[in-house]
Amino acid sequence: MTSQQVDAVRLRDDSWGEPADREVLQRIAADVASRAGFAVCAIEVLRHDGMLEFVAVHGSPEGSARLLGQASPPDVMVPVLSCGAECGAFTFVAVEWVTKEAWAQMRVYSHVPDLPPSALEDAWDAEDMLVATLRGRDGEVRGMLYLDEPLDGRRPTARRLLTLTDDLALTFTAVAGAVEREALAQRYRLGHAARELIRSADSRRGVAQLLEETRTRLREGFRATDLHVRVLAGEGAREEYTEVSAYATPELLTAVEAAARLAYAAGTVAVVERDEVWGARGLDPGQRALLTGLVVEHGLGAVVVVPVATGGQLLGLMAIVRTADQDRWVESESAAAVDVGEDLGRAVLDARAFQKEQRLNAELRGVDAYRTELIATIAHQMKNPIGAVLGHLEMLEDHHAVTPVLAGPLGAMARATERLERLAESLLTLSNVGRSQTASMRAPVDLVALVTDAEELVSVPAARAEVRVEVEPVSAPGSAVVVGTADDLAHVVTNLLSNAVKYSDPGASVRVRLDRVGEEVVLTVADEGLGISEADQEHLFTEFFRSTDARALGRPGTGLGLTIVRRVVDGHGGRIEVDSTVGVGTTFRVVLPAA
Repeated sequence: MTSQQVDAVRLRDDSWGEPADREVLQRIAADVASRAGFAVCAIEVLRHDGMLEFVAVHGSPEGSARLLGQASPPDVMVPVLSCGAECGAFTFVAVEWVTKEAWAQMRVYSHVPDLPPSALEDAWDAEDMLVATLRGRDGEVRGMLYLDEPLDGRRPTARRLLTLTDDLALTFTAVAGAVEREALAQRYRLGHAARELIRSADSRRGVAQLLEETRTRLREGFRATDLHVRVLAGEGAREEYTEVSAYATPELLTAVEAAARLAYAAGTVAVVERDEVWGARGLDPGQRALLTGLVVEHGLGAVVVVPVATGGQLLGLMAIVRTADQDRWVESESAAAVDVGEDLGRAVLDARAFQKEQRLNAELRGVDAYRTELIATIAHQMKNPIGAVLGHLEMLEDHHAVTPVLAGPLGAMARATERLERLAESLLTLSNVGRSQTASMRAPVDLVALVTDAEELVSVPAARAEVRVEVEPVSAPGSAVVVGTADDLAHVVTNLLSNAVKYSDPGASVRVRLDRVGEEVVLTVADEGLGISEADQEHLFTEFFRSTDARALGRPGTGLGLTIVRRVVDGHGGRIEVDSTVGVGTTFRVVLPAA
């Protein structure tokens, strides 16, 4: 970065550390100057925005006035230091070693004292420089320490620089540690409590409730007079949430949002003060004037705009308000605020996702309710005309004028109409299943009684099909009791038993068994019938699904029986398992929680 490029970007001064932090470094500068034998000592530290800021100058009122609070990019010193000689922790740069270009660039950010001429051969020149680079434990640069105007008036020897390195090693470590602690302290103060609050907030209450829960604590954490939040409308959010002060206008809200977007692109926050908006380079001049005018008009110290963002998406912003009598916003607070904005962004996304899920669930419940009512209505409307058709078919079949030629078609019509009647009954059953699944409607149900009733219902079809139904007795009375709805559970037992009989060949057996296994009751229905292929098993419980086996298709069915079974079992908190081999048979196991 050239000096011209730096001059084009105005830098925010005096933005590192609290007053107490700066006072500590001022005392260290005085101590170093005294111990090293120099009149002047200056300390620069690295800020959150990557700039080096002069925070302490001892021994030079003119240098303090010129340098304190001034910030510059770290690479400004690289050309100058590359001309010097390293010795220990120090780099000594004699003025005659520096190129004109490097010196011209560096002078923008330095102070050259007026020194009287000296007759010494190794006299210190006013433009000489002695610099120590201060590094943290990770080896990264944390700051720079400058010594000027040696008390003996001489340039330092290599031996003297090595001695100074040893003498000041702990001091250098203390300065680097102070810089690290200041940043960590701000992050902890702002970030820890805010993060715990945001992470513990219940995102299931929606965006507005989430922000109401966090706003007061965030305001306290940022030591703000006020704090406002604006969540922008986006995908999955039908409206934006805006919580702003009474003096906010649409134009001001637009300007604040623009500052937030620019700050987010730069990875920082936008700090609005009386004379400038920092961190939002490229902001429209009119919007800049609007924001700074707000600070002046209401006597504020600063308004800090923090992007609320995560996953590369700007979701909103926080506007943190400090009055003129409060502590000035410092750069390390910016780093902590960015972290808090990211945590809040994740919480907002979670809240939005929950709201969207709630809306979708409500829509799905509405669609399901409409579908159920539609099925029930159609089934009811089908029953009357089907009954009329069956009645008239019976009359025609009994009429003496019916010839053998007509008897065949009339029988086919009767059988088709009966299939429609069974379909209507199944649709009604499907629409009614689960309507009585509320806790108040449930009661203890003994599955033994349901199995006995189902056995009686299938006894006639089983006898006609020459299929034996064998029911194994339970191990102990009362061991097969579950809590549920008797009518719905009866559909489960009857459907499984009738299907087993229907798809079994003459001479086969169907076995029914009830077992108590721990806290569960297991109903097992096993047949020696056609079996079900693996491909068909994947769709077995789908509405209206019929087997692809030609032999199975030749036997009457609506494709709704197993759908009803699955729905009832799921509604009772149970599960259903299937084991089947084509040509060998099928076993269904229904597992329900025991009463």
